[in-house]
Amino acid sequence: MKIQHALCVILLLSSSTTYSDEMSGKWKEGFSGNAMLLFGVTQSDSLADSGNKKLNSLDDKGEAKTEGFIYPIAASNVNYTFSGGNHQLFLGTSNADIALGRPHFELGYGQYINKIGIFKVSYVPGLLKSTTWEDPFLVGSNREETDQRIQGIRLQYQEIFDTGLGFELAAGQRKIDDELSASQFSPTIQSELNRESDIYYSELSYLTPLSPKLFLRSSLAYLRQNAKGNAMSSDTYTGQLAVVQKFDRSALTISFKYQYANFDDTHPIFLEKQENDIVGIVSTYTYDDIFGWPGVGVAVMGGFTEKVSNLDFYEGSSWILASGVRYVF
Repeated sequence: MKIQHALCVILLLSSSTTYSDEMSGKWKEGFSGNAMLLFGVTQSDSLADSGNKKLNSLDDKGEAKTEGFIYPIAASNVNYTFSGGNHQLFLGTSNADIALGRPHFELGYGQYINKIGIFKVSYVPGLLKSTTWEDPFLVGSNREETDQRIQGIRLQYQEIFDTGLGFELAAGQRKIDDELSASQFSPTIQSELNRESDIYYSELSYLTPLSPKLFLRSSLAYLRQNAKGNAMSSDTYTGQLAVVQKFDRSALTISFKYQYANFDDTHPIFLEKQENDIVGIVSTYTYDDIFGWPGVGVAVMGGFTEKVSNLDFYEGSSWILASGVRYVF
C-alpha cells in the first residue's frame, strides 16, 4: 500500500544526485552517508493491495484510497571506506538502485578493482516492511492489513571493465505475517493462492553518458517468484529507461518502466491464468546545498503507475507526490 510507493520514492530522491559518486569506482575514505526526512501523499485503487476495506463482492470496483505519510529518517545509509578507497562496508538503503523501485535495507561489502569494476555482496534482512491485505478475497467483512517483507542476498557487478555495464543477481523470500488468502474458500483454493514465495532476480543494465551532464540508464530484468500457491507463481519481465540531467547544484530524473507478468496456473476463483501489464513514470528534482548550507538538500517528485490485468480484481492505478530534505555527510 502506501509504504510500497513511498519507499520507491525514497530511493529515487536519495539516488538522483549521488548516483555518479556511487559509480565513480573509488569512495571517500572513512565514514560517509546521508539521512532524509520524507513526506507526501499517495493514492491507490487496487482491490488486491489497497482500495476498499470492505467488499460486497469480488466484482466491486476499486475505490481510491488517499493517504499521507511522513518518515523521520526515510532513506539513510552509513558507509565506511578503508584506506585506499577501494574497500567499503555499507549499511542502509542503497543509493545505486536508481529508479528501480525496489529499495531494501541492506548490510554489505563493496570492492573496486582497477579496470575490472565494482563488486558488491549484501544481505537484505527484511527490515523495511510494506502492507497488504491478510485476505484480499474476503467478502462481507472488513479486510485487515498485514506486513510483508523480503529477505535475501544480492550480488552486484558494476562498471564492468570500466564501462557503463552492470549486472545483478539476487535470491530471497517474500514473507507475509498473516497469510489468510481465500479464508472463505476451500483448503485447496487457499493453498493455490498462498502468496509467500521464493524469489530469484536478475538484471542487466547500461549507463550511457550522452553529454558531461546528461545520462541515460537502460535496464532489462527478470523476476521469478516460486510461490507456495501455484496460481501465485509467476515470471515478470521489466524494461526501464531513466534519463538524468545534472546541473550545477541540482539534478532532474525522469524514469519510464514497462512490466509484464504471467502466472503459472489458473486462478481458482476467477478461472483464468493471470496476466498483468504495468506502465509507470516517475520524475524527481533535487537541489543540493540549499541556502548555501553544505550537505543540505531538498527534493520534490511525482509519479504515476497503471496496472492492467486480464483479471479485473488485480487492475489498479496509483500516484504519489512527495518532497524531502536530506543531509549528506
